[in-house]
Amino acid sequence: MNKTVADLLEDFGLRHVRVVHENEKRLRGDGQIQKLEEQKRALLMQKLECAFLAADEGDLDAQIRTLEEQERGLAEKKGLLVPYDCQACKDTGIIGKRYCRCFLNEVYIKIFGATDIAALDMDFEHADLSVFDGEKRLPMGKTQRQIAELVYGICQKYVAGFPKTPRQNLLLRGKAGLGKTYLLNCMAVAAKRQEIDVCLIRASALFDAFFRHRMGEEMPLHFLQEAGLLMIDDLGTEPVTQNVTVEYLFDLLNRRIEAGRHTVIATNVDDLQARYGERISSRMEGGKCCAVLLMDGDDIRMTK
Repeated sequence: MNKTVADLLEDFGLRHVRVVHENEKRLRGDGQIQKLEEQKRALLMQKLECAFLAADEGDLDAQIRTLEEQERGLAEKKGLLVPYDCQACKDTGIIGKRYCRCFLNEVYIKIFGATDIAALDMDFEHADLSVFDGEKRLPMGKTQRQIAELVYGICQKYVAGFPKTPRQNLLLRGKAGLGKTYLLNCMAVAAKRQEIDVCLIRASALFDAFFRHRMGEEMPLHFLQEAGLLMIDDLGTEPVTQNVTVEYLFDLLNRRIEAGRHTVIATNVDDLQARYGERISSRMEGGKCCAVLLMDGDDIRMTK
């Protein structure tokens, strides 16, 4: 939790260098590859000589590329190369001028204390909705299981169609013990499988980051503002802190709405306006950009 972005970039740089050095050592020990390396060095010397004499290089570049492809093919065939953890960025954390998803994931976990989605063992395919009561009808005219099936179906389609969702944001409401956290976990796992830039964070960790930023610590909140899909669990369980709770939450939500970024929030709070004020409640509950999903019924932890 004490990591900074600079620390993480240094960590990634070291990972990359370790793999490069190990692969170079392995390749130096292979006779066939070293013969190709000698041919490549000779061609590179010819290229330098042509540049010095302002002479035509001919097809030297093509010959060098061919030798490099032969080297790669031999190395792969012989199983000499140590693979990078992330093939997309080759463990550098950066692709072009943007951060790789693997780097963003470590920022969320190690700087903000977000959930390690890769460690979750739940998904939509294995969600057992039979734990919800399917007999008693609730005030809204459906059983608890029917409500859960409806909400789970909407959330599954939300992730499957991302980023072209019917509504930009989702608000899951309902008292404790109705499976909101489990549902968010299923959504996060599905989003990660689709290679979506997703951050799943509990309200306690989120507001701790806000407080630390307020106290002057290095806390790059723009990562949360720019996450492709931000999922906040248990909103309302965090302590209310003057000049932090309302101000920082409003700024985060407002920036994400204006930028067209997707946010999913789960809360037990009945009256959001009373806790956070009209500006925030209107952004979570109102407007065309947000869909409110209400879960109802008995605490399934008790019925189990």
